[in-house]
Amino acid sequence: MKRLVLLAIVPLFWATAASAQRYSDEEIRQMIIRDSLSGFSARDCPCPYSYAWNGQLCADKSLYNQRTARRDIYCYPNDVSPRDIVEYRRFHEYRRF
Repeated sequence: MKRLVLLAIVPLFWATAASAQRYSDEEIRQMIIRDSLSGFSARDCPCPYSYAWNGQLCADKSLYNQRTARRDIYCYPNDVSPRDIVEYRRFHEYRRF
């Protein structure tokens, strides 16, 4: 009976160790960009490379180019600061377990 329990627990430890692997900074930048853009629809035209509802490229009409009060739009990897990466990593690694 003890062996059966051990056999059931060992894969659980392996799965936890695998999920604890850290993502690279570039992967986290992409996750931050993806999360940032997930709150917008095509009508919002969040990034210059986004397409509007009518199929036109947003370009200068994008929220990114018009941002004055909004700093939560990340469209490019250079928009993500090292501090953003540290905070994202800390928050998501804490929640993971």
